[in-house]
Amino acid sequence: MTRKIKLYAITHDILGDIFWDVFRKGLVDAASRYDADVEHLRPGKFAPEIQASLIEAAVAAKPDGIISTIPSVAAVDKPLRFAITQGIPVICVNAKDDRPEVERIPYLFYIGGDDKDAGELAANYLCKSLTLETALCVDHYLYDHICHNARWTGFHNGLAQKNIRTQRLRIPGEDRSTSAKEIAAFIEGHSDVNAILTLGPPGAQAVLKAADLVRRPNFPKHMTFDLAPMQIEAIQTGQILAAIDSQQYLQGYLSVQWMWFYLNCGFTLSKDIYTGPVTVDAANVALAADGVARGFR
Repeated sequence: MTRKIKLYAITHDILGDIFWDVFRKGLVDAASRYDADVEHLRPGKFAPEIQASLIEAAVAAKPDGIISTIPSVAAVDKPLRFAITQGIPVICVNAKDDRPEVERIPYLFYIGGDDKDAGELAANYLCKSLTLETALCVDHYLYDHICHNARWTGFHNGLAQKNIRTQRLRIPGEDRSTSAKEIAAFIEGHSDVNAILTLGPPGAQAVLKAADLVRRPNFPKHMTFDLAPMQIEAIQTGQILAAIDSQQYLQGYLSVQWMWFYLNCGFTLSKDIYTGPVTVDAANVALAADGVARGFR
């Protein structure tokens, strides 16, 4: 007979990023399916040190398992290792410890996107879609973040192989008005930029708003990460060429499902589960739009 399990999921959300609403739906749906009690903790802004304190609080509650993102190894390494020494299994989601396996936090496995490959995919997509001069990567975090660094690295390296210049602009993603103004100013001051890659909904929203502020003709072509109603509509209208989807509903759902399998059946995985990257553009946007409307994309 299986038992009801108590889990904590601790993520690094920033306010206004609807990406995490879809992730949370995955947690909730799986909790209902597997009769699990899942509590979701998040700092509300990008602050890995606050996330670390939330992990410590979760460990003190002695749950059956912990599901956690790792946006900053330095910040969360100690509390996650402590959880594991206390016999609490950990599954990593969305942002992983990218060190070699012998050095990384000994969580069970990772469920999420392969962000470096996703950055390279974005670079290749843009090269096939237009003649690139200089590409701008807009990062909606002001501080280093493992996922964003991997996306930027893949994007930069993919274009560098083709001798195409890239630049990275950090913006305060939680402040859309300021972000839009900073992007508009950058674009007006760099006439050679003819493509923009944004790393998630906050950056995408800021670029769409910046398009209304920029006076120069031929606003740069825009590609983004992650899906939301705004991105879907922009792909349908041609304002965004494509989006790279990491299918975060699966990250939430599968993490609860596999923790249940581990705790109740002893099942585990020999390799990580990659839920992305997947490209959404005009060719398949209708199917993606249906998923967004239903709350799982």
